[in-house]
Amino acid sequence: MYSKRVAHIFTLFCIVSLASCKNYSVSLNDKVVYTPPSLFTNFAINDERLRTCVEQTIIDKHITKAEELTLLNCSNAGITSLAGLEIFTAIEQLNLNENALTSISQLSNLTQLKVLTLQKNNLTNAEPLLHLLHLVSLDISENKNLNCRDLHQLVSNFHKGDLKAVLPEQCNKRN
Repeated sequence: MYSKRVAHIFTLFCIVSLASCKNYSVSLNDKVVYTPPSLFTNFAINDERLRTCVEQTIIDKHITKAEELTLLNCSNAGITSLAGLEIFTAIEQLNLNENALTSISQLSNLTQLKVLTLQKNNLTNAEPLLHLLHLVSLDISENKNLNCRDLHQLVSNFHKGDLKAVLPEQCNKRN
C-alpha cells in the first residue's frame, strides 16, 4: 500500500514538473524527451511598428501558430499599414487606437473579430467592416474624414443592441 502511494505521488510530481516546463526542453539521460513548439514566425508584415507589436505579443503569449493569436493591442504605435495582419484570422479583439491608418482593407479577412477599436486614425472608408459579422463592439470615433455610408449600413445589418458602435461625430448626424 505504501509503495502504491509513493508511486502515485512520484507520478503526480512528474506530471506537474513536465507541465510547468512547457516552455523548456526536457532531457532524461542526455536524451531530449520533450521540446516545446517554436514561437510562430511564419508571417511577413511590412509596417515595422505593427511587426514589432505582433512579435512582442507572440513572445508574451507564447504563440506557436497563427490561430492562437486572438487578442492584439497595438494602440498608439504609429502604424500606417495593416498589410500582413490578415494571416492571423483568429483575432477576436483588436485595438488599433491612435495610429496613422488610412486603410483597413486587410481587416475584412479577420472574420472572427468581435471587438475592434480604431479610434483616432485617418480612415476614409469603412467598407471592409461590412464583412465582420461577429462584431459586438466597434469604436471608430474621431476619424474625421470617414465616409459614413458604410458605417450606417454596418449598424443597420445588426439587430438592435447586437452591436455597440461608437461612430465619428459626423456619422451621428443623419442628413
